[in-house]
Amino acid sequence: MTSSGLKDVVVPLPIQIVIDDVGWWTPTDGSAKDEPFRSGMPRAHVPADYAAIARLGNRLGMRPQAAMMLCDWDRDLLLRELPEATWMGRDWNHPWCEHPHLDEAAQILNDEADHLEIVVHGLAHEWWGGPTMERAEWANPEGVMRPRHLLERHLEVYAAILRRNGLAGEHEGLPPFFVPCAFRHSFGEGSDGIAGLLAQVGISYVSTPFSSMRQLATPQTDRIAIECGVMTVDRGGGSPSWKHVAASPPEAVDGPIIGLHWPNLLHQDPSRNDEVIDDWVAALTGAGHTQRVVTTGACGVHSDRAGWERHWLRFYGAGCTTLHCCLGRVRRQNDAAESSSFCSRGSCPRLDLESGRASLADATGQMSGPPC
Repeated sequence: MTSSGLKDVVVPLPIQIVIDDVGWWTPTDGSAKDEPFRSGMPRAHVPADYAAIARLGNRLGMRPQAAMMLCDWDRDLLLRELPEATWMGRDWNHPWCEHPHLDEAAQILNDEADHLEIVVHGLAHEWWGGPTMERAEWANPEGVMRPRHLLERHLEVYAAILRRNGLAGEHEGLPPFFVPCAFRHSFGEGSDGIAGLLAQVGISYVSTPFSSMRQLATPQTDRIAIECGVMTVDRGGGSPSWKHVAASPPEAVDGPIIGLHWPNLLHQDPSRNDEVIDDWVAALTGAGHTQRVVTTGACGVHSDRAGWERHWLRFYGAGCTTLHCCLGRVRRQNDAAESSSFCSRGSCPRLDLESGRASLADATGQMSGPPC
C-alpha cells in the first residue's frame, strides 16, 4: 500500500519465446548461390523438430511462437505467381510437395496448438526482384518496405498455404503475430507503411530488435512502439547464432522476449531433441526466469492459449483502470489520473479488453503516437 492509499503491485517480467525460421524442410544455407540462408541446420528437418517446440511449451506452461517460413510447404506451387519471392522465379519447384512429413508435421502443429502458436515470418525469407538475391522479404537492408501491392500478395499466398496444409480454417485469415525477416522493419510511416499493411490483414503484434528497426518516429517507450493499432515489442539482442545447434540457454533474461532460431533448440540427432529442450526448461525454471501463470497474474511466463498479450489483459482485467507496463516493471493502480508518476515517458501502452488490440493512452486517456 502506498502513502496515497493506492495498491502498488509489481509483477515479474512476462517472457515470450520466439523461434525464427521454423518450417524449412531443406536446411542448407544456400546464400552463396543466391538461394535462401534457410535454417542452417546440418541435417534435414523432421516432424520431431516440431514436437520439440511443443515439448518446450508444454513443460514451461506457455506457447512458444514458431515464426514460420512456408515455401517448403507450398504443395500447389503458388509461389510461381510471385517471381520475386523465390530464387527460381516462375520456374519455382521443390521436392517436398507430396512428402509425408508435411501431413505429419501439420498434425503435430494442430494437436499441440495449446503448446505453441504459428507466427507469420515469410515465404522464402529474401527478395529476388533483381539479378541477385537481396535481404529481405518485407523490407530492404535499410528497412524500406518492398512494394506494397507485392507484399499484399505475399500475405495472401502465405494464408493460402496455411489453409492448404490444414493450419488455418477454410475462411480463416493470418495469425495475429509477425516477425520480419532478417529484422528489416520500419516504424513511423503510418498507414502507408508496414504497420498499416499488417493492420489491414489483422496482424496486431510484431517482435523485432529496435536496434535494427528503421525509425521515422520515436517509439512511445523503450521497448514498445504502437502504430496503426499494431504493437511492436523490442526483441533485444544477445541471442545465440542463428545456426548454432543445441545452444546453451542464457544466464539472464533482460527483456520480454527470448529470441531464438530453430537449430538452437534441436539436436544433431532428432531422437535426442528432448535432451536439448529439457536443458532449456531446467535452466529457465531453475534460474527463476519463469513460472507458470497463476490466477493472480503474478507470473513470468503465460500459459494462456490466446497468446502472450493475454498476460497483460488478464492483469488489466483484475479490477484496474490502467495497466502501466514499461516491460521491465509493471504496475497496476486504481486511479489512472496518477499514471504519469509511474511512467517517465508520460504514456504507457493500454490494451483494449474488448478488441484485444493495442493502443497508446496517456494519463487522461487521450490517444497519442504516430497517426494512421
